[in-house]
Amino acid sequence: MYSDKIEISSSKSDDDQFWRINRIYMLLGYAQALADIIGNEDFYTKISSIYDYKGMLTVTWLISPTKEEKEYLKKAWESAVTDYEANPIEHLVI
Repeated sequence: MYSDKIEISSSKSDDDQFWRINRIYMLLGYAQALADIIGNEDFYTKISSIYDYKGMLTVTWLISPTKEEKEYLKKAWESAVTDYEANPIEHLVI
């Protein structure tokens, strides 16, 4: 679902890139589920790329996100699904 629409990457150090990439997929699934609950099925189509650099998440958006859309990602990033990372998320709009 996401792999052909969102560029997903992570830092390549310490042999944990595979784990970080999987974590991004889990994050996206969680955030999209939150969006689906309120009828925002197209949430993920606004995202151009996500990059995890040692726990610092950078989300690049095609369209400016709403406060609620940023909150979906924040909740997912702070959850058990992503190992309670809770580092700040940088949001960029292209």
